[in-house]
Amino acid sequence: MKRNLLIFLLSAFSVLTVFSQEFSFKFGKVNDHELSMSCYEKDTTASAVFIYNKSDVYYDYRSDDFKLIYNFESKIKVLKPEGNAWADVTIPFYSPEDQSQPRESIAKLEAWAYNLDNGKIVKTKLEKNYIFEEQINSKWKQLKFSVPSVKTGTVIEYKYSVTSPLYDRIYDMVIQQNIPVIYGNHQIVIPEYFIFNKEVRNADLLKQETIPESVTFHVGGGSQGSNVIRCNATKYLFTVENLPALNNEPYLWSPDDYKAQVIFELAKLEIPGVLYKSFTTDWDKIDEMLKGDSEFGSVLKMQNPYKEELNALNLGAYKTDEDRIRAVYKLLKSKISWNNQYGFYGGNVRKAIKSGTGTNAEINFVLISMLKDAGLCAYPVMISRRDMGILPVLHPSVSKLNTFIVGIGNTDSTFVYMDGSVSKGDINVIPPVLLVNRARVFRENGQGSWVDLSNIGKHGVNIVSVCSLNSDGLLKGKRKVYYAGQFASALRDVFINEKDSAAFIEKIQTNGEMKIDNSSYKGMSEFSPLLEEELTFSKSTSVTDDFIYVNPLIFPHLTQNKFIKEDRKLPIEFDFPYSYKIRTILDIPEGYVIEELPKSIKIEPGHGGCFCSYVVSKTDKQVVINYTFNMDRVYYTAEEYKTLREFWTRIIEKNTEMLVFKKVS
Repeated sequence: MKRNLLIFLLSAFSVLTVFSQEFSFKFGKVNDHELSMSCYEKDTTASAVFIYNKSDVYYDYRSDDFKLIYNFESKIKVLKPEGNAWADVTIPFYSPEDQSQPRESIAKLEAWAYNLDNGKIVKTKLEKNYIFEEQINSKWKQLKFSVPSVKTGTVIEYKYSVTSPLYDRIYDMVIQQNIPVIYGNHQIVIPEYFIFNKEVRNADLLKQETIPESVTFHVGGGSQGSNVIRCNATKYLFTVENLPALNNEPYLWSPDDYKAQVIFELAKLEIPGVLYKSFTTDWDKIDEMLKGDSEFGSVLKMQNPYKEELNALNLGAYKTDEDRIRAVYKLLKSKISWNNQYGFYGGNVRKAIKSGTGTNAEINFVLISMLKDAGLCAYPVMISRRDMGILPVLHPSVSKLNTFIVGIGNTDSTFVYMDGSVSKGDINVIPPVLLVNRARVFRENGQGSWVDLSNIGKHGVNIVSVCSLNSDGLLKGKRKVYYAGQFASALRDVFINEKDSAAFIEKIQTNGEMKIDNSSYKGMSEFSPLLEEELTFSKSTSVTDDFIYVNPLIFPHLTQNKFIKEDRKLPIEFDFPYSYKIRTILDIPEGYVIEELPKSIKIEPGHGGCFCSYVVSKTDKQVVINYTFNMDRVYYTAEEYKTLREFWTRIIEKNTEMLVFKKVS
């Protein structure tokens, strides 16, 4: 072990010696090379780069209990204007509104900006008036600060420490970032009393070392003095050199899931002869814990605050449960609007009822009470939002839950879903950020279960266009479109966000590259999964002396390929499954014949999951195109990327293919 440690230290020293010729890894030391550096050679696209990123974590014994102490240090070089965003730092920390509860504290915050001015280094210190605290929810706050005087070329440096009473929860050690890291050093010392499960993601990017140590705690105090306790410990050391950025690829729910990182989950705490406590848990135990939580389980027992209004709806007159659910939800949304924040707990639900605005969770607690009052079964369906990372399978943790939606029905197979954030959607039409593939149904009887939300609802577009084409290349026709699910919701969103109907039509004209003469919409203001559009339009095509070129789809499905890279190391995650259909009936212009006609084709990647057909038929007077695209899967592995990329390329080729008419001589 001593020999291995010596080899490791010599290796680390040699690395630091080479780096130190160009970079300084000591806080407060900024050199000319760092300030004059204008580009990071290993990634010339980087807007900024971490010169170093450090964390030092250890246990201490204070105020009659264990504490976790975190020390963080970072130095960042800004290389491009968009890199200025790294001067804005947000630090979440546990600070419940209940003053009797233990809380985390942040101390020793220090930050500087370094700039070159006429060859001299100018230092700008972070002042207190640039530091703010705000309450995120009933349990968490965040500290925010902005380092001043930051611009292209600035070196940013900051450090701070966190003291946490949550000794059973170690922060995830996220080592890889959205920008490159030249050098990283992350260490944690864990006493033998604490037995953790450890998960290392992208371990091949990290240098790991396990080093035995001894630690000392001072227990007790006062007039009798303190007892000194010594025990063995293990230092886990993780270092990186020239760690590449994890770039945000298209079609990826949460890049953080795939960053190089270390996750610790406490299994048990054991002090021989003094204390033994198991922290090994499962989701059933988490359900039981939440059942007794004053801001979750207790809130689920609340009475419907709109009982009289609900009785006035006469729900018995509605034909289906779905119609009753819509009626209840519309009543609720007339009382409380979403404040654009997601939540999990309902400690402030009474405040939301009184103010008429609240988080999705607060609205969902009220929705559950109303649905129960209406005789419907309703349950919280607990999730981690897509952008917050997947729920861990092996190490269940309540801290990974950040919101919930509402599941309604008698059995898992008949569940439908709603969420308090919805205003333009419908049953099973909720924001894609909530459509996770792993969600936990919470039942107060303790019989929790798992559901997949990634495939709920039916979503699609069906376009039928009947058109004629004159010799000047002017295309005129009628278009009828049926929007379903997420597509109906998206069009309503466009309509609501425009200042008036004229601006809305102008946007439709621009997007479709056409002129609209008449239009009508059904279901635009209704709470339903469907929306219909009818319009008459004219659209220019490309014309030469003898030829007319027209895309027979008229309104193509896909024209740009986001899969431009040859290879991809991360999976592909689409928003939701859907179908897209286009039927075009196009009259052949008088005095012209077909010179080139797209061929019928069926396209399907070898791994399945999606399908496309392009079917062409013609008569003496018309050309008919039937285009169908189906996506049944939302998740594809990195190994499936190449065939998916080829599939996408061929689809775009068909979407942009031209039909050519030739003038009869």
